[in-house]
Order: sequence, then C-alpha cells, then structure tokens
Amino acid sequence: MSTEAKKADKERLVLESAIHEVTDFIAYVEIASRKLFLIRHRDDNMRAEDGSLEFDYDYGVEKLIQLNIVDEDKNVCRRMFNLANVIDTVDKYGSFTGTFRVGVLNSSEVLYKRVTIYYLDPEQKTTLVAIQYDFTEIAKEDRQIQENIRGALYHAEETSRAKTRFLFSMSHEMRTTLNAIVVLSQLGKDRAADPNYLNYCFEKIDNSSKQMLDMIESVLDIVHIENDDMELAEDVIRFRPFIAKIADKVKAEANAKKIKVEVEIDDKVAQGFTFDAARLEKVLYNLLSNAIKFTPRFGNVILQVNLVYDDDDVQSLEFSVQDSGVGISEDFKPRVFQPFERELSEGSSTYGGAGLGLAICKQIVKRMGGAIEFDSFKGKGSLFRVNLDLNVTFVPPEEERDMAEDIFIGKRVLLADDNNMNLEIERQVLVDQGMIVDMAENGQEALSQYMSNAPGTYDLILMDVRMPYMDGLTATKKIRASGKSDCKTVPILALTANACAEDVRKTFESGMNAHITKPVDVQDLFNTIRKALQGKMQTP
Repeated sequence: MSTEAKKADKERLVLESAIHEVTDFIAYVEIASRKLFLIRHRDDNMRAEDGSLEFDYDYGVEKLIQLNIVDEDKNVCRRMFNLANVIDTVDKYGSFTGTFRVGVLNSSEVLYKRVTIYYLDPEQKTTLVAIQYDFTEIAKEDRQIQENIRGALYHAEETSRAKTRFLFSMSHEMRTTLNAIVVLSQLGKDRAADPNYLNYCFEKIDNSSKQMLDMIESVLDIVHIENDDMELAEDVIRFRPFIAKIADKVKAEANAKKIKVEVEIDDKVAQGFTFDAARLEKVLYNLLSNAIKFTPRFGNVILQVNLVYDDDDVQSLEFSVQDSGVGISEDFKPRVFQPFERELSEGSSTYGGAGLGLAICKQIVKRMGGAIEFDSFKGKGSLFRVNLDLNVTFVPPEEERDMAEDIFIGKRVLLADDNNMNLEIERQVLVDQGMIVDMAENGQEALSQYMSNAPGTYDLILMDVRMPYMDGLTATKKIRASGKSDCKTVPILALTANACAEDVRKTFESGMNAHITKPVDVQDLFNTIRKALQGKMQTP
C-alpha cells in the first residue's frame, strides 16, 4: 500500500473514530419517498423486520420513540419529528434541532439527547441529514447553573426583603429618637426658668442624639462591609482607660434599669496595645448595649478581659460579655450574626433595634483577624466571647493638663464651613476656650483670607470638605502650594461629615493633618486641636 493510501486509510479511521465517539446515530431521509436510512446506530434493536436499516419515515421515528424516549417526552417527540414540521422548520431557519430525554435500561438514570436535521444540498432540498448526539453533561451543568442562579436569586430577594424590613425598622427607630429630641427641646423652652429641668432635658437630648448618631454609623458600617472596603487604623491605646471609657458609655442605660455592670481585667494584660480603637470600641459597646437591652431590671452584666497567651510582642485576649437576660432561642441562633435580622418573639417591640449590631461586630472582629462566638439559653442569659491577638506597645505616662487650657487662649483660628448654623456653633465652641476665630463660608474665602494675612497669622485652620465654589480639599492643596513661609507648617484639620475610609484618605492626601468627623465630639475636637498646637501631629 502506497504512503498516500496509508494516509487516506488512517484519516478515514480517525474520522470514523471521531464520529463513533461523538454521535449516537447518523441517518438521512429521502423526502420524496419518505424513507429513513440509518447509517449508524448504537442500538442493535433498531433494524427493520428484514434486518436492514431502511424504514418508512413514520414507522422508523415511532420505533425510535418507543425504544428510547422516556414516556413523558413521547407525545412531544411525535409532534416535533412530524416530517412536515421538520421540513417547514428547516426551510425557515436552515436547520432543525430537537431535544429529549432517553431512559437507560434497568436504571433510573436519564440521558439528554439532541437531534440536528438539515438539507444535504440546500439547493436541491431532496435529502435531509439527521445527527443525534448526547449532551447529558452539558444539560446537568446547565441545570446546576440554573439551580445556582435560582439560589442566588432567592438569596438576593431575601436580602432585599430584609433590607426593606430594616428600612422600615430604621425609620421607626429614628423617628422615635427624633421625637424625643423635638419634644424635649419644646419642654426645655417652656420651662427655661427651671435650671434643673433644663439640665434634665439637655441630658436626654444628648443621649437621644448619640443614639441617632449610632444608627447612622451602623448604616455606614454595613455599607463598608458590603463594599468590602473597611480599613483598620493602628491607634496606640492605653488599654484600661479604653475599657473604662466603654463601660462609662453604657452606664446611663444600665442605671435606668438598675442593672449592675462589672468590669474585670486580668492583671497580666498589658498596659498598651496598637489596634483600631474605634472598631473595637464599637464591638464591645454593641455587645454591652445588647446585654443591657435584653436583661430585665435588677439584672447583671459582666465584661471580662482575660489573657489567653502571651508571646512577647503579641497578647491573645478573650473579651467576654455575660448577661442574665432573656437569652436567644434555638431557632434564631443560626441567624444571630446576619444583618437586618431581629428575633421576633414576645417583647420584641419592647427591645427594638435595627438588627445590625451583631452583624457589624462579626465583620469587624473577622477583619481584625479574630473570632466571635456565643452561648445562650432562653430565659437564662447569653455569653458572647471575642478572641483577638493584639500587638503590645509602650504607652508613655499620661500628661497632666491644666484645666484652664491656657494653650487655647489667644490662638487665632481660621474656620471654614458653608453651613451658617454649623459655623456659628463651631465658632462659639472655640471662642469659649479663649480662641480668636475668623470665619469663611467656602474654600475660596478661606484661601483668600489665608493669603491676604501675614505668615503666622493663623495658629490653626479648621476646614469643612464639601463647600461651594471651592471645596476644602482643593483649598488645602492651594494653601500648601502657596509658597508662604508657614504654608507647610500651619495645622489644617478637616471638620467634615464625610466619614468613609476613602474620605479620610483623601483628607490626608490633600495635605491636612487630621480628620474630625461631624457630629463633633467636643472633647475629641479639643484633644485634636491641643495636639496640633503642641506640634504633635505629623507634617503633611
């Protein structure tokens, strides 16, 4: 045999092998005679009575249906493979494709098959070619994809419904809190001559405003979590005062219900650590606040901090919050850390809340590289445990400060804010500390005032970020690039409602020295100003 003949024979074998591997059967139909000719088929039962592979079309199709196709698909296939229907489809679209299911002998398994039919010669239109092949694996993959899509859609719909419930709940909680602020403001006005009652109103308004701020911050935290853009700060923290501050924050809630709050810190826990103070404070505050909320009057809440192990520069700590409250039902336990979820039980309307606190706690702890878990028994109380590895750091002794804050007296401040009410309030806070304040209503005015005064005129600049004509970031960049002798050293502090991590980053990139978020904690504002005036801030 010649080389060319061997090559041709090999190519023929390859083609036959490929056809055998891919196709179940190959057939053709002579339209004029309505004859069906099987070229190959894997089922030996597919033969005519004389043993040939030649059939009347209708008889051959019926035989194929009876021998192979599952009962549920048989009637559909009879209509689908009607020769007139096949020809009409091929004439209109160039080809015909039909899919159906085939049963496996002595098995419950079902295979998915597809038949494609087209003209052998589209010009002559005398002969149809039919090819059947298996696409079971593809069909299974498609079904799995569809199931995954349905699952994802169900999850998305559930999340959407939960968010809707959350929005209604949040609206209710904010309206309730705002109602207290509005009513107490009016009552304070009506009884302004009674200083004791006035102080009572101010205290309640202060508590209500903090509750509203906490709700807003919780929403922002959820947004950060969903966007996966939560960034952690590295604060050097004096540990025991940090824990004491958190305990103090919940005292008013505890005292109102006559609940005893105890704090126990292991003596072996270090004095100072580096971690994101705001995030850990939120976790512990949420756990303590929840414990107080769900504990009846005259109950007990305990915050413990224990050393798990000490590895020189790192200490592994366990923070635990235990209460004698109502506990968590078995049904709700799997959903405890899911956002927008609240346990609907007797008294749920009494406890209120938006269902965000524990979800936020879990994500913060996870981001900090730790773990949070709990034990709870209905009617007996709950115990939440947070385990974190914290970097030990040296903290210098706390400086004693002169209560008169002499460092503030006579200092000249340039204050820029486009909100007249905020401008007046902020000015008064600074003036009460003995500072001299020049005001600007936008970034352009702030830049003009800075440029028109001699170097060293301003000891400090407080700059809002979002302002008309020129924003605070642009004004700061222009000040830093102005070439004046103090342009690189004058402290510029952002005083803004922009609270996202991205906003903080932009603040420092613009050349500011600090980022103070509105609504302003006055003591935090003074502490930041003090550091700026003492030259303890990093130069941009």
